[in-house]
Amino acid sequence: MYQNSQQSPQMPKLSSRDTPVTLVLIMANVLTFLLIHFGQGRWLVPGMALTPESLRHPWTVLTWPLIGLYRPFGLLCLSLWTWTIGGSMERSWGTERLLKFVLATTVLTSVTVLPMLVWGSAGIFGGLGIAIAPLTVAWCWLNRQQTILFSFIFPVPALAIAAITAGMAYFETSQSLGNPWTGFVGLSGCAAAWWWVRGGREWSEARFGKKKKDAPNLRFADLDKDIRGSKQPRSNPLQKARDERKRKERDDKIAEMFRNSGFKDDD
Repeated sequence: MYQNSQQSPQMPKLSSRDTPVTLVLIMANVLTFLLIHFGQGRWLVPGMALTPESLRHPWTVLTWPLIGLYRPFGLLCLSLWTWTIGGSMERSWGTERLLKFVLATTVLTSVTVLPMLVWGSAGIFGGLGIAIAPLTVAWCWLNRQQTILFSFIFPVPALAIAAITAGMAYFETSQSLGNPWTGFVGLSGCAAAWWWVRGGREWSEARFGKKKKDAPNLRFADLDKDIRGSKQPRSNPLQKARDERKRKERDDKIAEMFRNSGFKDDD
């Protein structure tokens, strides 16, 4: 995503057209935080967060990332991080793919956390921190050559950020559930994200995805076949020479476009 390994990620511009999922995550957390803080929205906690009563509120398996359960400074830091990572990934992947990714990791985390809440924990599970952790892990692997200025001061490799994020998700889960051993169940989304970006997507598409027909050929080795098609060569030698010259000029133009596209032969 970033070519220079020494660059830090740029703060993306958020808009309802390009990054609606990222905007919804941030705005929902800010809004619910304000409602809870001023005492008018305390009903939101059992209605949106994962709690021992979530079996009676099944929608909470999807809504827990939308509730602001953090202190103001923590919520501010998480919002800025979501702005950076979420905005970058949504522009790169597209809104539909990002939404599917967030929903899948949210549901998976709910499936592993909810039994611990029902079977003896009185905790409250929710908020942006754990919800954004899988997306951060995915971003860090895709941009593993990057170095990020942690706290705007200390340069930290992207993969180290992924490890720190997973550690914070573990401790936050263990605090929410009240048991240090239960913290590992909150890492299911991070584990799934790590698997997905390291080859899980290709594995699932190869086995369950639909093969696309007439897909564009991005490999230069086969460009000759795509350009010439099935037309038979002309019998006129002069016309044949002109056609061959035009094909060569076209080959050169396409080869230059391919070199400048950023693709490689194995993409």
